[in-house]
Amino acid sequence: MNVGVPPERGTTTNKVDGAGNVVQAGEIRDVHFHGVPDGGSQPGLVSTIAPTDLLPGKVFGREQLVTRLVEVTQRADGTRVVLHGTGGSGKTAVALALADRLDREFPRTRVWWVDGSSEYSLSAGLREVVYDADPHHRVEEVMRAWRGEGSAPNLLKRVLAEIPGRWTLIIDGADDQRVLAQWRSALQHDTGTVVLTTRNGKAKEWSRCAEVHQVSTLHADAAVEMLRTLAPGSGTAEQARELACALGYLPLALRLAGSYLNTVPTLPTTGGLALPQSFEQYRLVFHERFVELDQLHEIGSGLAERELLSRTWELSLDLLADLGMPWARPLLRWLSCFEQAPIPCDLANSEILTRSTLFKGITGMDLIHAFVFLTNFGLVEQVSVWGMRSSSVTTKCWVLHPVIREANRHQPDVQRDLQAYLALCYATLDGYTSFLSAEVQEDLSTWAVLSPHCEFVVEWIHRDRAKLPVPEDWELLGTKLSCVVARFSALSGQHDRAEAIFRHALVVRLRHLGETHPEVLAARRNIVLLRCQRHRSEQSLAELVLLVEDTRSALGERDPLTITCQLDLALAQAQLAEEDAADRVVDDYRAIVRLSRELYGRTDTTALSAQMNLVTELGRREDESCPAELLRLLTMIEEVENAPDVAIQVPFSLGRLRAAVMNLLQNSRGWSEPQD
Repeated sequence: MNVGVPPERGTTTNKVDGAGNVVQAGEIRDVHFHGVPDGGSQPGLVSTIAPTDLLPGKVFGREQLVTRLVEVTQRADGTRVVLHGTGGSGKTAVALALADRLDREFPRTRVWWVDGSSEYSLSAGLREVVYDADPHHRVEEVMRAWRGEGSAPNLLKRVLAEIPGRWTLIIDGADDQRVLAQWRSALQHDTGTVVLTTRNGKAKEWSRCAEVHQVSTLHADAAVEMLRTLAPGSGTAEQARELACALGYLPLALRLAGSYLNTVPTLPTTGGLALPQSFEQYRLVFHERFVELDQLHEIGSGLAERELLSRTWELSLDLLADLGMPWARPLLRWLSCFEQAPIPCDLANSEILTRSTLFKGITGMDLIHAFVFLTNFGLVEQVSVWGMRSSSVTTKCWVLHPVIREANRHQPDVQRDLQAYLALCYATLDGYTSFLSAEVQEDLSTWAVLSPHCEFVVEWIHRDRAKLPVPEDWELLGTKLSCVVARFSALSGQHDRAEAIFRHALVVRLRHLGETHPEVLAARRNIVLLRCQRHRSEQSLAELVLLVEDTRSALGERDPLTITCQLDLALAQAQLAEEDAADRVVDDYRAIVRLSRELYGRTDTTALSAQMNLVTELGRREDESCPAELLRLLTMIEEVENAPDVAIQVPFSLGRLRAAVMNLLQNSRGWSEPQD
């Protein structure tokens, strides 16, 4: 075979035995030949033969890609191919499958395999390529060039240009573009093919002059086939599918799971140690005891650092830190502390993050740069989530692969700084949900995206309660996020679930605060309002009356919560009242406006809402006082517009409200144009 350095040149070949009969296009990962010996530039010191013996069987899910790459190499037109993807996606395996196909089907195509992970290994490998490819065997010239007495890149370019026939140079692990910098021009040719594997798929140099292929996760069917082939007898096809889904169809994770399950039946039994022995048992360990997985994978085999789930993505973060991106690691850690669901991009607010000890001093530009590099290295992905009620509304979100998420949130530094990460998750969610409105489509979309994260943080507080200082305070904080989840459940029509969540929050607050505390009364209000929305009746009205009396007794007539509850009662009475009780409702609205303005000294959202309901009721009755109240509403709108802290809380457009009021004024009985 004519692949790499011929045997007669004295080059050693790396032989690594594979485990099992099948290798997927992601299980042979980032194979590098470290340890290039010192002592000169003699030929034959480094192998450039592709270690295709690591592919003893079928490659899953990459057949079309490998076929495409073979076609490119046979054109021999100087195309550069970039295979990019996150760690564990199978870039190296695709490159090995290409080398294997070329060896078997096109033996006249010369193939070299070079480790591009470091400046030293890349230089040594390319030097060996020149030794092998140079038809004139100018060993002395090569040695001088690599000692700095000539231009090694120029010599490489010249030798590659002189090669007759087809050739393919594969550079594996070219993650750091600084390592490639001096060789870039030498790899540009009109003949042959250069293939690079890298975790960085969005570097400018790639997109301008290369054919770029993303090596992503497997299709579900290919993942299931891989698991069942690697570990026959470990469960049904459906159980394999569930495990593959839990592992996010990531080739590295699938290979480790399948290889382990194939090995475990041969292990000696030990009392008190229950090892997972099926797809279903392994899936449960992944979800519940992730930190144990690498220990299981290493049973009976020695795994490289890049093959450990706890370490493979740490290598990418190490490189990003070396590239001047120190915020990438804590940012990925923080994102992993949320639920396995899309995370709104706007949640990452530098003004909030910098208040945490985890991100002290971070700026908005720091965040942008960190996210760009995390995306480039496949550690996060940006997606758009469609609105729950409108296809025209989308929320931009970040998504983490489930295995990357688990690997990050179980890192020792996350456990060490548990309280800081939890506090930051709570602060960002609480701040973001405080002003969401049920009336705004964009807010509804955001509410839907945030709800699972709120629920997850509440469960996290409950699960790790014993590890937190003053756990009672954390439980109380959790009830605020619980109420967010309950409100979204109500908006989604899940009223029973919403009431159950509200009631749980009420129980927690009662236990720690007592029945007259404002937070307890606010929790009662949530439940009563939910019941009023579901079943408007005299009974729900009576509950509101009791709540108003209790808030007035506990907090006073002029307390904001008391005034808000009075508005709730007035609204309910207006909907249930007979005609002869309408005057009482109007008087209630006017009283709420008066009390609220006396309390705050200006128009707040409660007073604005009460005035709007007042003019609605007066307009319905065609009351002669309606124009005057409409004019008063216009004045209140102007006051709110001039108070940004109040305006931001209004869940609708003040401009549209003003236009609607003007239209009502023009159609009201007794309306006359105001004089200047």
